[in-house]
Amino acid sequence: MPKITVIMTSYNKPTFVEKSILSVLNQTFQDFELFIMDDDSNELTQKVIQPFINKKNVHFYKSNVGHISERTKKVRYAALINEALKHAKGEYITYITDDNQYEKERLKMMSSYLDENKDVQIIYSASKTIHLDESDLPIKTVERPAKKVTNNAPCAIDHCSIMHRASVLPILEKRWSSYWDEDPQFYRIGDARFFWRLNHYWDFHPLDEVLDINYITSHSIHAQLFAEEKNEFVQLLPPQRTCKELREDLRKKRG
Repeated sequence: MPKITVIMTSYNKPTFVEKSILSVLNQTFQDFELFIMDDDSNELTQKVIQPFINKKNVHFYKSNVGHISERTKKVRYAALINEALKHAKGEYITYITDDNQYEKERLKMMSSYLDENKDVQIIYSASKTIHLDESDLPIKTVERPAKKVTNNAPCAIDHCSIMHRASVLPILEKRWSSYWDEDPQFYRIGDARFFWRLNHYWDFHPLDEVLDINYITSHSIHAQLFAEEKNEFVQLLPPQRTCKELREDLRKKRG
């Protein structure tokens, strides 16, 4: 049984996905399984992923999503993660996207923290986000610190920066009948919605070192959702729920 399950979501990022996969496979800590959850990407992306799918600790899943209207019926990355979680065997669960890269010590440092702090269910690290232009050149860099224990994580932390115990999952499923919320109202803030669920029960504990780098490109789902000119995919989505709503709801629950 692997110590850690790493879940990667992938969709049409041939320029970045190989580096993302290698950043996991080249970790100093090697007791993990990697789920590559691809959402029916284009041929070029499939070609990049192909050399990795037969490795002994890699599980590959490719969805069969057809028309763009199908992509707006549920939060696709949440659906892929939920599918992976059904089969995950790790004691600890962590996430990565096809435009995110781990620092080499990430799995070692985060799993060691959980090993040493048995009362902690969820940890998060500092992270770096690099915004790229149309030529994939950096135009802005933002660092998110990890300074404090938080009971209001939505939109303050990225899901590629967390690790949690697998033991939290049955509690979420019992209450909400799923782990991640696939309701398309949360396409824009799917990880925030997941954190909203987690924060009903547990705090997020900090590990203040940058352990992942996230690249925001014009093809990133969040770039599309926030763009002034809305493409067909965005136009087909229902009205989107907000970070403010989730954060205020958690505050009210705590009085």
